Amino acid sequence: MCKLIFLVTSLLITSMAMAEGPQVKITSFSYSAPSTSTIHLAELCGIVRDMTSSPTFVHVVVDQSSKNPASYNTVTGTDGKFCMTVTTYYGTAEATILH
Repeated sequence: MCKLIFLVTSLLITSMAMAEGPQVKITSFSYSAPSTSTIHLAELCGIVRDMTSSPTFVHVVVDQSSKNPASYNTVTGTDGKFCMTVTTYYGTAEATILH
């Protein structure tokens, strides 16, 4: 019985570790123009960890809770990093990996 519990636990831990997959994280989000400017440009950078393939495609939604969110797509480098210039009015962004 003890061996069966050990086997089931080992399989569960292994399957959970394999199910995680790549994760994307926004590392910086900074305005490119002064806040008094009518231009609302920002540089958004991030990284994808545990990439399964190169290149990896990232989908970014800027001002996602507004009436008019903007969508951007980008490709990571071989190191998993990416940067892009976006237009934003609220200064928020959400990144996901495209499958």
